[in-house]
Amino acid sequence: MYEHEEVEEKEAQQLANELGAIFQKTSAKEATGVEDLFLKIGNKFVNPSGTGAAGGSSSKGDKIKLEKGKGGDKQGKKGCC
Repeated sequence: MYEHEEVEEKEAQQLANELGAIFQKTSAKEATGVEDLFLKIGNKFVNPSGTGAAGGSSSKGDKIKLEKGKGGDKQGKKGCC
């Protein structure tokens, strides 16, 4: 197993595009990009077609919008823990 392995950002972005995956640089240690990634994942899978949950149409056409900074109570914590 590798102790430290790097992949060029351009290569990672290209592979994500080919797979239809989300690409996001993150660092749990520095608390950067993690919340944005969760929002991207949530919006992709909760509203993939822009309508109700899981892309299906709801009876009222309700939409769910995930917004940055609207999560649970973090009690002043920064970072992952």
